[in-house]
Amino acid sequence: MKLETPCLPETSITVAGSKSCPNWFSDLLVLVKLRVNVFVVATTFVGFALHASILSNWLLLLHTLIGTGLVAGAAAAANQTLERRFDQDMLRTRNRPLAAGRFQRRTGIFVSGLSLATGCLWLGSAVNLQAMLLALLTFLIYAFAYTPLKRFTSVCILVGAVAGALPVLIGWAATGADFGLWTAIAFVSLFLWQIPHFLAIAWWCRSDYTRAGYHVLPFDDLRGYWTANSALVFAAATVAISFVPVWLHRVTGWYLSGGLALGTVILFFSIQFLIKRSKKAARSLFTASLIYLPCLYLLILVCRKQC
Repeated sequence: MKLETPCLPETSITVAGSKSCPNWFSDLLVLVKLRVNVFVVATTFVGFALHASILSNWLLLLHTLIGTGLVAGAAAAANQTLERRFDQDMLRTRNRPLAAGRFQRRTGIFVSGLSLATGCLWLGSAVNLQAMLLALLTFLIYAFAYTPLKRFTSVCILVGAVAGALPVLIGWAATGADFGLWTAIAFVSLFLWQIPHFLAIAWWCRSDYTRAGYHVLPFDDLRGYWTANSALVFAAATVAISFVPVWLHRVTGWYLSGGLALGTVILFFSIQFLIKRSKKAARSLFTASLIYLPCLYLLILVCRKQC
């Protein structure tokens, strides 16, 4: 649940038909990070779809997505509650409802607690205990490991990537299927992919993060050398992992063509980032990463061979 947004000022989400935005409801959507939540739910969907028929298990899928979305919203609200004072120092976060003072701290705690309790109960009663425990683990890692670590070490990126990849396992656990190749590929790919994705943002928004006292660049990198090299290494690892199914003959021929095209794109922009180490190159890598993962998951869903 660590997907980040670009370093542009965050604004309240406009609600259709509303004439007074920002208002409390649009602020609530920002508090639970609706846009990021959509990504979390989508990766949960992938984990589910890899192991179960969507049509015949649509109700179970719906319960899984709702429960996961609620827990993801709880994690987002907890994150903003804990970081509200630091968010005030960042251009892209200072307009968040807690940082701007439109919501009080107790509101963030209440929303997070209620959403967490509802989500866990939903998953535990309508899905299964394993899915609930994985969702709870995701919340704990994101809120109480990744969030505080950002102020001390860039290792927070790896910790956050674990939390960000766990929704795939929630989807898998919901089906009750055995842990297999596709679950592993989806989880590891998502974990690795988050590193270049976040490092691109961290370099693009480095002045913002520095102003708030966050240590998100490797070795507090001032020239971008370690940041860009790390992004390239993890991008290459992401591409390499994506070809394991080809090596094991578990995909159709179209997968190889699509995988090569996607891999070429993200590696190209990673190399450009390493060469230039500019904000423009970081933005390009960020955009490429947003295209890469959904397309890779679509390839897996369409081209995998059933055993």
